[in-house]
Amino acid sequence: YTSGKITLLAFFYSTCADPRGCPLAWEAFEQVREAILAQPELHGRARLVFLSLDPEHDTPDVLKNFTRGYEASATLVPWYFLTTYSYLFLNPVLRKMGEEISIDREASGADRLVLNHLLKVFLIDQRGWVREIYSNQSLDPAAILGDIKTLAIEAANGDGRRR
Repeated sequence: YTSGKITLLAFFYSTCADPRGCPLAWEAFEQVREAILAQPELHGRARLVFLSLDPEHDTPDVLKNFTRGYEASATLVPWYFLTTYSYLFLNPVLRKMGEEISIDREASGADRLVLNHLLKVFLIDQRGWVREIYSNQSLDPAAILGDIKTLAIEAANGDGRRR
């Protein structure tokens, strides 16, 4: 999921309610996806990936519900919703990506899990190199689209450099 195409990757969890976190990433991904759909030269060249920070709740069956909304355009702009078996498998990925989380229980009667993390969205080139990291302060869909176009030009040149 991180090589062969330009990849926009974010860590999320489906019950996140922080408006400056996962919902913000979701909105940006939606806008980038729509922009890519409107530009045929980018069809099939980029993918979107959300990797869950909550493998206990975000099971494959839960994540299938998200995928269904994007199946019609999956060949043009695939959006994958991934999870792991457990934190045992997730933690090494988080370490390698420089992502840290802390887990709390909400004090309300719902006893809901709250995963504290800084929003990071990674732009990864076709070779699997992280080329940009966006935060909630820099998550501008127009800028992300421009960066995706730049990576597409580099890939078309075949040597990883802009001309």
